[in-house]
Amino acid sequence: MKIKVLSNVYPPAEDSWQTAELLRWVVSNHVGNEALRIVDVGSGTGVLTLTALEEAVNRGGIAWVLPIDHDVNASVNTRLNLVNNDLYQYADVITANLLDAIRVGFRIDILVSNPPYLPGNWDEDWRIFGGPRGNEVIKQLIRHACSSSVSTIILTQSSLSNWEESVDYLGRCGFKLIMIKATHYFFEDIITMVFERIT
Repeated sequence: MKIKVLSNVYPPAEDSWQTAELLRWVVSNHVGNEALRIVDVGSGTGVLTLTALEEAVNRGGIAWVLPIDHDVNASVNTRLNLVNNDLYQYADVITANLLDAIRVGFRIDILVSNPPYLPGNWDEDWRIFGGPRGNEVIKQLIRHACSSSVSTIILTQSSLSNWEESVDYLGRCGFKLIMIKATHYFFEDIITMVFERIT
């Protein structure tokens, strides 16, 4: 995988690679006869989009990914890395807020996001701060996901941003937590969760 990072775009870090690891596992278990529909919310450099496509193609499957970022620089960066990895034909990159551009009822097999999750002012650095409690952006994303036709959600956040609330909220709208990976870094745990819709 060739990754170029443009200025002001969140570079792949430990949380990106942890999310990518569980994304590979999910894609490998979902590759089949139908093309997978995958949405990458907060695509940044496109590392998760590339991970999903590489895994599907390497297993002889078919996938289409919709990478979404609210920042046009990140969308340009995702597009550039798709082109540089010869995977652009499998994706449509858009600039939008969360899932605002997705029509109601649109089927999504896998929704993956490594959103901004640290407590802080989102306006100061939208790449890392998810609001005063750290999970305001995540709660918006979850509300969208709960009202959409999503089968599997892969979500990464920090122990500082009340990840248990995400589990509870998703549980109440029909998702079951099936896998979790947590890694301790300095002052926090980075937690990646996989949810499957059960209702």
